[in-house]
Amino acid sequence: MNKWRLPFLAVFCFVSESIAVDVWPKGDWYIHYFFVPRFFLIFLLLTAMHFGGTRAMGYGFIFGFLYDCVYTELLGVYAFAYTLLAYLAGKATKWLQHNWLVSFLLSLLAIALLDSYVYGIQLLIGRTDWPFAVFWERRLWPTLLLNTAFLLIGLPVLERWLAKIRRLEQGE
Repeated sequence: MNKWRLPFLAVFCFVSESIAVDVWPKGDWYIHYFFVPRFFLIFLLLTAMHFGGTRAMGYGFIFGFLYDCVYTELLGVYAFAYTLLAYLAGKATKWLQHNWLVSFLLSLLAIALLDSYVYGIQLLIGRTDWPFAVFWERRLWPTLLLNTAFLLIGLPVLERWLAKIRRLEQGE
């Protein structure tokens, strides 16, 4: 039963992104700004920190491909990005001390990199015509703000859950 805890948490974080978008208040800010939750990416980075980059890369590729199939029309964009970010997070934890601040800053950096990468791909293939300043103002800052609020609340909880799952798996 313990071997299913981490995949269940991955599915929960993946699904919670779309649920958060559905329950987000649809006011004037919603029309002008894009608040994109990145709960799965945060889970993925913490998984790389707790379990190593290889395991997180597997989750990143599988769920990134699933994200591409469900939410986008371009296959491989999120699969590549999630896998690469999981790899980089796994390598970064070998050089950086694993604590709350490092997890927080790495998560925000990864969110900014992911959104900038996706924006660059969309710009390259002509699916957006926003200049970078508009992207920065309307999507990147609101996304970072939303995920900062989630990190302040959810990061300690996710850290505890992942540490508990790691202890249970080591005990087997």
